[in-house]
Amino acid sequence: MQRNVIPLKTKLDIQVDRNLIGIELEKANEVDKAIELYEMNLKQGFDGSHPYTRLAVIYRRRKQYDEEIRVIEKAIKVFKGLNASKDLEYFNKRLGKAIKFKKDSFIA
Repeated sequence: MQRNVIPLKTKLDIQVDRNLIGIELEKANEVDKAIELYEMNLKQGFDGSHPYTRLAVIYRRRKQYDEEIRVIEKAIKVFKGLNASKDLEYFNKRLGKAIKFKKDSFIA
């Protein structure tokens, strides 16, 4: 007797699904819900750049510089472990800009 086996979704599948749903939520202007999904991926150490990039962009737009810096620092830690030089370069540059925006926001 052969049983129908339904493959379980892997952790990566679930994380990718969250990113895809997050994209759709952003398009529907449900940004807070998208943030929740992206933050879940960060907590699980997702090793793709999408949730880190999107959160950094969202937090910058909201002028939540501490949150942006937190996300970027987490991204740098993840991508250092993966030896992903292109992502590291991007996030290191972004971190410098975020720190400058935060500093400038105190001056203004």
